Amino acid sequence: MLTYVAKRVLFSGFVFAAIAFVSFGVICMYPGDFYTPLEWAVRAFGLDPELPAILRAEKALDKPFFVQFWIWFEGVVTRGDFGISFRTNGPVGPFLFRPGGPAEVSLIVSVTSMAVAWMLGIPVGVLSSRFRGRRANVVFGLLTYPALSVPTYITGILIHWFIYKFIDPLMVGSGLWGMCGWRFVGAPMSLAKFGSCILHLLPIWIIVGTPIFVTVVRITRMSMEDVMSSPYITVARAKGGSELRVIFRHGLRNALNPLISSFGVMLPMVLMNSIIVAALFDIPSFAQILLQWVSYQDQHVVTAALLFYGTFLIVGNLIADVALAVSDPRIRIS
Repeated sequence: MLTYVAKRVLFSGFVFAAIAFVSFGVICMYPGDFYTPLEWAVRAFGLDPELPAILRAEKALDKPFFVQFWIWFEGVVTRGDFGISFRTNGPVGPFLFRPGGPAEVSLIVSVTSMAVAWMLGIPVGVLSSRFRGRRANVVFGLLTYPALSVPTYITGILIHWFIYKFIDPLMVGSGLWGMCGWRFVGAPMSLAKFGSCILHLLPIWIIVGTPIFVTVVRITRMSMEDVMSSPYITVARAKGGSELRVIFRHGLRNALNPLISSFGVMLPMVLMNSIIVAALFDIPSFAQILLQWVSYQDQHVVTAALLFYGTFLIVGNLIADVALAVSDPRIRIS
């Protein structure tokens, strides 16, 4: 088991380096750089013509691509230094990874949405498999399939309109929705603030988590229908075990393997939906940073944001691989 985990971690390290290289390269391929508008200002206002070259030299933008990448990547790996922002002239790390900053907000949105979708989707999938062929299962299928086929952006617009029309137009119209009520911003955690956070996260969970919830239900239902018709389930029932014991100890335990395998596939869906949520509710997550700072061509900030998303996917797939190896010994043996 330890050998299997070590191999997966080593492979994840190579993937991390590849994502860093590609992310850095994509930003460098964009025409011009952060100081290109300054060249126009130099011509228009008669500034020092050497100023853009001096600033590029300070940020190592005058060096070849591979040298730029190595300087930046060495700082990331050895010191956790993501470089200097061209726009703010401050370190990127404290700006992105500060407490309550974009990284924390992105993790809260993504992780909680995925957790809620799974905690609701697995029991509903089990119940749906038990009502196979009945009217309740048909009705549930008619409700879930449209939820999966409707684009997330449409769902987000509908929820945004509902909040604007029936709850508080000022909250969504002025970008004050946030992760909790504006009265609790900066206040220590309390029961009232926790309740406010749940209410503010609820529409976010619906937008981000609905496609995940429907996918989890479908996979769980199909897997449970296949497992519950197996001979060992018949043997377990013949031994006198209760139906709940047979379902959850023998059936669900073996039906989770396809669901665990699909965990890594769901992560990009969560990230894409979180970008939509950030744009609709003006949430200061990594998605909002990425959308804004790409237009600035702030190379180090955008690359760090892309690397954060890549690391999120790497860690998620690593967790799925380890969880699948724990649940199915055949994988780690092979």
